[in-house]
Amino acid sequence: MKIFQSLYYFFGQLIRPPFPLFFAKAFPKQKNELHSGRVASDSTFQSVWKLAIAIILTLFISCNSSSFYHNVNDMGGQPATLYLNNGKVLNGKLEIRSFDEFSSVQKITFKENSSNTYQWFYPQDIAGIYFNGAKYSLELVQAMDMWNKRAYKFLKNITQNDGNLQLFEDEYTQKNSFGDIERITKLYIKLARSNEVFDAQSDRFVPNFNEKVSRFLSDCPSVSQKILNKEKDFSYAFVNQGETQRKQVWMNIAFEYNLCK
Repeated sequence: MKIFQSLYYFFGQLIRPPFPLFFAKAFPKQKNELHSGRVASDSTFQSVWKLAIAIILTLFISCNSSSFYHNVNDMGGQPATLYLNNGKVLNGKLEIRSFDEFSSVQKITFKENSSNTYQWFYPQDIAGIYFNGAKYSLELVQAMDMWNKRAYKFLKNITQNDGNLQLFEDEYTQKNSFGDIERITKLYIKLARSNEVFDAQSDRFVPNFNEKVSRFLSDCPSVSQKILNKEKDFSYAFVNQGETQRKQVWMNIAFEYNLCK
């Protein structure tokens, strides 16, 4: 509260209107005539400006002291565990800011439980986070709707992240054509020996899912052949197959592929 009062007084004094005083000094004969008007206008001006400053400072303090959550790539003040590439594991509160669901994570800020100071970390520092009961990896996403077609995003691990074929999910909300808020879930695929992840519905995999995916996984003939033969649970029935069915097909493929010797 003392800090707020100090800032309030500082800004209030800083923006005192100098105009009536200037004219009073410039034209001494009119000093008495201007005095009452100067006092009234000065008082009104200061009151309005101090009220505006008070509102701005209140909003500023409120925004910086309260936690929020929009999605895993846009949140602040949330309890999480941070995994660094140097092997360190930190527990505390996390803040991630993203312009929208298509933008890249530039950095995060993290405050350990034993500290009052936030630290900055950049993508090259971060292996992942554990948040709200799930593990998220910071991945380089390759997609046409991303700014510059590539973006760092935290994606939820839905397979073991040490497998040769890894699956991830991204969740966010957006307005549909009717103006209603809807939750969007996207499935992403990370192939062996790749540093990037791809949307499961991108042209990397569809159309011609069976031919394309079987070729990517040809180093495991048993899985590759099941896909090429369009065996049940290893193939899309059609391009716009339901989200749940598509995910299950990929889960089946990943499970068997990662067991392949």
